[in-house]
Amino acid sequence: MSLDGAITNLASWSGNTMMPTLAGMFFAGAVYRYSKEGPFEHLLYGGFASLMCSGILRAIEGFVQHAGPTSADGYWMAVMGLVNWTANVILPVFALTQLGAMALHMGGVVSEIYPGSTWIRKFVAAMGALMISGIVRLAESMITQAHGI
Repeated sequence: MSLDGAITNLASWSGNTMMPTLAGMFFAGAVYRYSKEGPFEHLLYGGFASLMCSGILRAIEGFVQHAGPTSADGYWMAVMGLVNWTANVILPVFALTQLGAMALHMGGVVSEIYPGSTWIRKFVAAMGALMISGIVRLAESMITQAHGI
């Protein structure tokens, strides 16, 4: 085994396995701290930073696998993937959140209930815990079946 291969495998392992795992731990800690009325922002930011580190490493791997960083086609494919992902994932989810907010405002829920209520904080923490659990289990099944994330 060469030193270059070892460094490549170490970077791939840390970026594709360890950083998403640490992100799950950060998010789980943030949900727990949020449920106890503690400061949770640093754990939340750590989770997002871990995912960003993993994503940046995967993007660099994609550039390297497609004829290196000077390949115009590799860059164009990455930008096209970003645009497609933004248009097909982020914008529909954003639209759903806006429709949900509109429905809540029309029903008067927001004027009657404020986000600092204890029961709302507990409900949000429970939903966050269930979402993180589901995402982590999905990632585990994808990794164990070698489909990747």
